[in-house]
Amino acid sequence: MTGLARPRSRVLPFARRELRSAFESPVAYVAIGLFVLLLPALFFFLGYPVGVVPLPGLWEGGQASLIVLFHWLPLLLAFVVPALCMGSWSEERRAGTEEVLLTYPVSVAAVAGGKFLASWLLAFLMTALATLSAALTVAALGDLDWNTVWVGLLGAAFLLAAYVAVAQCLSAASGEQLVAFLLGALALGLAWSLPLFVRILPGGLAGLLEAASPTQHFLGSAARGVVDLADLVYFALVAIAALGVNVLLVEGRRCRR
Repeated sequence: MTGLARPRSRVLPFARRELRSAFESPVAYVAIGLFVLLLPALFFFLGYPVGVVPLPGLWEGGQASLIVLFHWLPLLLAFVVPALCMGSWSEERRAGTEEVLLTYPVSVAAVAGGKFLASWLLAFLMTALATLSAALTVAALGDLDWNTVWVGLLGAAFLLAAYVAVAQCLSAASGEQLVAFLLGALALGLAWSLPLFVRILPGGLAGLLEAASPTQHFLGSAARGVVDLADLVYFALVAIAALGVNVLLVEGRRCRR
């Protein structure tokens, strides 16, 4: 039991290391700043023009609800999360620090867990700041149902777990940050777009795409203020699977040394 507990205890130190590293570069500040400004701006002024029934912005629609804001999250995060995670492993490989890191007496799972936790916390902080700033404005203008806000943030936390795990897995497979970003944005962007093809595909295939789509699992429940355990389990399974592949990729390089 002692041997098993020791690697787990190293997750938090690695998470702190990653968070310090993130805030030592301007990438985190720029990403958070742009996201906190862009998401509310789209919510207030543009609405959500994607899909069969476009949703109006707050000023046009006049409803005290964050449904439009939550509709934007899967798409925007598909590009912001890879930007935050692109250097998690690829920069370690490029700089040669991965070799040093993997000589430490810790498991690869502990290192991957620490990196995942740090990126997830950073992404959730960014999302919560943007969401709550918009929610406070809406609450000052009308009767906002705060329960839907908290449920939406809960769903966003699970959505981010899946996105971060996938983006870090692709960073572990890449040797350059730009390649990691492009792969992550492509993979998550394609996953977001799956519901757009539902109307032109036969029933069985359309149902399969809906079941595989993170967009559908978020917009169909949490974005509307509904807690659906099946959707949360879906995001958890995606995150666990991507983290598992991440560990296998890095462990394979460790064994070859």
